[in-house]
Amino acid sequence: MQGIEELLCATLRRENPPWPEYGDNKFVDRFIERSAYHGVQALLDHYIADHVDLSWPDVIVATCRQQATAQAMWEMRHQYMLNQVLDRLVAIGIHPILFKGTALAYDVYPAPFLRTRGDTDLLVPSDTRDRVAKALETLGFRELGIRADVISGQTSYSWTDPASNQEHTLDLHWRIANSTVLSNLFSYEELRSEARPLPNLGANALAADPVHALVLACMHRAVHKHTLYNVDDVARYGGDRLIWFYDIQLLFSMLSPSQRKEFVELAERKGLRATCLDGIEATRARFHTTIPEAVPGALSRPGPTETASGYLSGPRWYRIWMDFRAARGLRNRSGFLTELLFPPAVYMRQKYRQANLSWLPWLYVRRALAGSLKYLRSRDS
Repeated sequence: MQGIEELLCATLRRENPPWPEYGDNKFVDRFIERSAYHGVQALLDHYIADHVDLSWPDVIVATCRQQATAQAMWEMRHQYMLNQVLDRLVAIGIHPILFKGTALAYDVYPAPFLRTRGDTDLLVPSDTRDRVAKALETLGFRELGIRADVISGQTSYSWTDPASNQEHTLDLHWRIANSTVLSNLFSYEELRSEARPLPNLGANALAADPVHALVLACMHRAVHKHTLYNVDDVARYGGDRLIWFYDIQLLFSMLSPSQRKEFVELAERKGLRATCLDGIEATRARFHTTIPEAVPGALSRPGPTETASGYLSGPRWYRIWMDFRAARGLRNRSGFLTELLFPPAVYMRQKYRQANLSWLPWLYVRRALAGSLKYLRSRDS
């Protein structure tokens, strides 16, 4: 890593790096673009505020301050919305588990708005989906798209804040991941049994415990190496966002020696040793995280073939085949193939953002042709 990424990492390591002499206007523009992509502008503002002698360009200082202020204002309303949701669900006997960004924001970050994100992930028991949907609708949420029961284990809901006209999104999960292989690794019941309260968020907030959260953070980062996600409405692939590595650093740093042992054991049970090793080593390379050598040593020792890590590092055709095999029963397997060939409209809207969805049949044809060409090129290479 050189240039902008290294400057970002050094700043987040609190090394007080000077602005480089070659940092011209083009470099400034690129720095702003990349810091936004990495989701760390609010964090940068937090650290810049502690170093008044940091001689960085005014436009960068102002941009980071503006982003931090906007995120803090968004956080206030998002917290209000979340507590309304959690109170309503608990009142009908459903206790969601928060995981990923919002859970970490209220658990391991100095202030929740420092963990930039665009939505909140909630996991609920699969047999409560309809009850949750009805409860959300009574609170003014609308469902985005159509639920896909085999491939996708989630659906999104949107609520528009009447005070600011801002949209707030919930990703409601009844499985931990949109993969039949990965979704079988962690059940709601498992996470619920180890869940911890989030008093900083609200009285009814529960989050995955730090050990599970760390394994999930490593898995989440690996998933996005090949799964589409959006940053500022731009579709992206890749597992290199610094905010995800910062999550891993904060989580690992809070583990006790006994919890580090549990982390290794959990990664081994789930077949994610290689994935977790890659996650913590990549984090150490960026943030110089103190990691006892016993941890990577245990994660890297020889062992049985890891289905989950092999799935995450494999090519697309292999992941599709593994997910198909993991779908239990003829009905689920036929449903898997149907959803694979004709994904829900919400997926098509994300993939073809500029297209009119009245053209949906033609978009499916376009998608099939593009996939066939990609396959043929991969066969020739």
